[in-house]
Amino acid sequence: MEKTNIIELSTRRNILDGFIVTQITWSGNLEQGAFLGRLFDLSKLPSTDTRYKTADQDIWKHTVANNDWPDEWVFTDRRFNFLHIEDKLFLEFLCLTVHPTVRNDKDQVVTLIEIYNNNLAKNGFELYQAGDIAGRPTFEARVIKKEVVAVKTHKETKLALVIGCSEYNYAGVLANPLNDANSIEKKLQNLGFDVMKTLNPTQKDLKKFIDDFGDKLKGYDIGLFYFAGHGVQLKGMNYLIPVDANLKTERMVEYDCVEAGRVLGYMEDSKSQVNIVILDACRDNPFERSWGRGISQRGLTTMSAPSGSLIAYSTSPGKTASDGDGVNGLYTHSLLEHIGSKQVSVMTMFQHVRKDVMAKSKSDQIPWEATSLTADYFFNP
Repeated sequence: MEKTNIIELSTRRNILDGFIVTQITWSGNLEQGAFLGRLFDLSKLPSTDTRYKTADQDIWKHTVANNDWPDEWVFTDRRFNFLHIEDKLFLEFLCLTVHPTVRNDKDQVVTLIEIYNNNLAKNGFELYQAGDIAGRPTFEARVIKKEVVAVKTHKETKLALVIGCSEYNYAGVLANPLNDANSIEKKLQNLGFDVMKTLNPTQKDLKKFIDDFGDKLKGYDIGLFYFAGHGVQLKGMNYLIPVDANLKTERMVEYDCVEAGRVLGYMEDSKSQVNIVILDACRDNPFERSWGRGISQRGLTTMSAPSGSLIAYSTSPGKTASDGDGVNGLYTHSLLEHIGSKQVSVMTMFQHVRKDVMAKSKSDQIPWEATSLTADYFFNP
């Protein structure tokens, strides 16, 4: 009797689409035939090219000699059947893509592990560091225990801090952050959140609101932080830019801005069951342009999500987001449409947002999430 897979087709598609979206090659440093040869006996699989007998021959011809197959050919090739293959082998494939012998780019490993675990979590699996080779991590798959946060013996208490920065003293005016913040405030209040809000804060005000939010959060089950405005990455950290920041040089970022980790630190200390950070702060800003930064250094970088938390970005790492042509920014407009969907988990909700934004931007803007949630959470159970 054929064993039923637990990892759903949608999960597999999302993971495999991650390679296309990030443009990270699944085979890493290896030739594709060499990679697949670690999982399959290619000499016993048939060729799809009538000129050859076996898979190892046609794969070499089309991926090395001719190089006329797109990287994603393997995802739909029936010989490997990654969309339907047994869970064990699919997980082995994922572990191999981040093995030290396959990939030596640490940033790519971090990105791929986040993609895998963000999607596998809903089916009860995760990849974890099981060992290392010469100081570089190796990963294995395991089953994770899931609890449903939505089932409560008492009324769930929820606190949000909403911030909009639009009228920058030294960077001009952004059209939508104030509208975005006001719209998010109303939506969250309708969903049962107590909401703290500040518009156009200076650095001093921004720090104070975050500190007050962190102190108050200790008495709540759910915490949410939303920021719309300019943000910047520096030395692997993300900074929120207040309206009085005058960033003539990159060195001024640490002095004039507020590090996003300040929010995460308070959330972790609060012991809240679920914490969500939403950063619509990847807009292309004039400070970075004046510094002469390359495109890959703009926008925000990925942050590790503490246990029980989710970090949502309006676009993928190193990219910039559109401020939008309507009343709300492109990302926040889609977020407002989906956040109140009934009986839709937070991860599924953000997937719907991502699809909407990608469709409206023709894939120029691709929202991103990093998560370590250990349970499903529903904004509207």
